[in-house]
Amino acid sequence: MKSFIFKPFLIILFLIYLISPVLAGSIAKLSGDIQGGKWKSVRLRNLPKDTVLAVKVETNGEIVVYFLDYINYQSFSATSRPLFQGIVKERFSFSIVIPSKGDYFIVLDNRSGREPRKVGLTVLAAKGSADRIKSAEEVLRRFESQLHQIFIFDPFPIGIKQCGETKAFLDESGIFLCTEYVHHLYEILRDLGRTKDMLSFSIFHEAARILLTRWDHPSSDIEEVADELATVLMVMFNQKERVIEIGEHLVKNPSICESMEKIFQDERHPLSLERAQKLLNLLRDSNNLAFKWQNFLVPHMQTILLRRLKIKPTPWTDLPLVEKELLKRISKNKTPV
Repeated sequence: MKSFIFKPFLIILFLIYLISPVLAGSIAKLSGDIQGGKWKSVRLRNLPKDTVLAVKVETNGEIVVYFLDYINYQSFSATSRPLFQGIVKERFSFSIVIPSKGDYFIVLDNRSGREPRKVGLTVLAAKGSADRIKSAEEVLRRFESQLHQIFIFDPFPIGIKQCGETKAFLDESGIFLCTEYVHHLYEILRDLGRTKDMLSFSIFHEAARILLTRWDHPSSDIEEVADELATVLMVMFNQKERVIEIGEHLVKNPSICESMEKIFQDERHPLSLERAQKLLNLLRDSNNLAFKWQNFLVPHMQTILLRRLKIKPTPWTDLPLVEKELLKRISKNKTPV
């Protein structure tokens, strides 16, 4: 008998949807100085509707960045209404979906500064990628649904958003992945497979953090325990190699961790060098690691899964615990019909 637990999660398909737009490449770049009291602009010509842009700005001092359509650019110094506005201090990233076909402008504004600013601007675009993101968001919701087939928990909101800053997830109830996280991970790692591996762990980590909180785990450090549970879940779902691949790559290339720490304003994501090494240590005996967690996980498993594990145990199945939980549910008359 085959069990759905061994099928690869749809999250892999989801990551392909999200990363594909990043591969389209750069459509605009700018570097140089902006004098105090001045501003510079870059014109993006004839952008199709629903094009997704990823914009990265770097500077050695504070400036303001604007994204404007053609009409509002013409009145930029007076009553312009930008589609996006943000303050840049060192590094700043945002993404935006083009609302209608036409020309658009990015303005780097140092009018309020007295000193010149060195700036660098990179714009990535992917034609039609808004549809990809919608498809990816649907797959991400199906990921939560698949997780619900295995564990008992109240559904949580899940989706993808443009966050307007370089972080991995919005600080909201549920899981809301920032599109900026995907873009910049790929920029740093420069490898599709490793980007998928890192994103996979990040999403499993967030799911683990939510489950630990809802199931009242007694740990005083949920973040550290979430790393371990995320690893256990990926072992259970045959995704162990993804953790090993990204962990070994980071340990062998510590400069990548340094680059990520400079860009991302997020304590949980992506993995640090220290956390990557801890995960590799945990995976030295992955089946035993997953087995040790069954005492916490089995009471939250769906009854149909427990029945399947009783018939066909995995290397990490605690069979006496599974049988005990099934008897407990039968005795309390909680077994689904």
